[in-house]
Amino acid sequence: MDHANSPSVPVVALLTSITICCLVPAVKNKYIRSALVAVYIGCCFAHPCFVVFLPVTAYDISRRKLYVLGIPALAAIGFQTYKGDLRLMLTTLTLCALSVTVEIFSRRSQLLREELIKTRDSAVEYSNELIKNQDNELHLATLKERNRIAREIHDNVGHLLTRTILQMGAIQIINKDEDLKEPLDSVKSTLDEAMNSIRKSVHDLHNDSIDLENALRDAVSPLKGKFDLNFEYDVSGYISGKIKYCFVAIAKEAVNNIIKHSKGDTVNIYVRDHPALCTLCVEDNGECGESIGTGGIGLENMQERVSALGGVLNITSGKQGFKIFVSIMKKNGEHD
Repeated sequence: MDHANSPSVPVVALLTSITICCLVPAVKNKYIRSALVAVYIGCCFAHPCFVVFLPVTAYDISRRKLYVLGIPALAAIGFQTYKGDLRLMLTTLTLCALSVTVEIFSRRSQLLREELIKTRDSAVEYSNELIKNQDNELHLATLKERNRIAREIHDNVGHLLTRTILQMGAIQIINKDEDLKEPLDSVKSTLDEAMNSIRKSVHDLHNDSIDLENALRDAVSPLKGKFDLNFEYDVSGYISGKIKYCFVAIAKEAVNNIIKHSKGDTVNIYVRDHPALCTLCVEDNGECGESIGTGGIGLENMQERVSALGGVLNITSGKQGFKIFVSIMKKNGEHD
């Protein structure tokens, strides 16, 4: 039997083609991939059975963009066409073209799918950002409305009550009837209680209307352009007005100290909201003396503000820079 026409040759050609097609995607090195495909193309010159399975390899040539190997592949087909069956080789050439076409459409489909996923992710991100902006706008509108109500109560009801209390005091002074003394005192006491209640309500409304994030951004704005500023605000829960005032005041004092004394170029400010407490951290990377963390009216004011709310103030300084860390329990800020 002629070895060239041995039935085992097509089987070997098929197995070789399948093996190379499996190895090429697994190999990361492009030169090794090219060498594997080149070996199979070399086999195509040796026997026409290898050319029959060349369309399978043609897919990988197009898929891996090994276009330079397309020329020897066509040369192998032409060589075997010259030596053998023209119809078989034309069929092989047609299948190679079809294989490349399928790969091109497959690649385009993959690109379209990736683009669709990217567009979908962008749409979700934009939607989340839009919802966040809407929530912020609603929050700001709520704060403005609270502030407006506080002003209305203070300017209208508060003034009316104040005038009524003054009038009641005048009536008590000129009253000569002992029978009216106790009722007038009772009315005066009720008016005073009402006035105190309104004052507390106005105070609470005004405190709740403070936008802590924007207030802190305004407080640290003098650092812009002079330092590399990193401001992180992560607060989702309720913070009382007293804690807000404390954080803003400490941030302003810290900014003044940084501008006057810091030799660094970076300032980090973090505001965190925890289940039971709120924290504020202001730090810079400028080397400073150990004594800067002690004494000074500004630092003493910080300590007094934090202590009044039952919080903890920790100030550190040295070669690593200057750092102020404040921790205040939420329940402490709610006390009158």
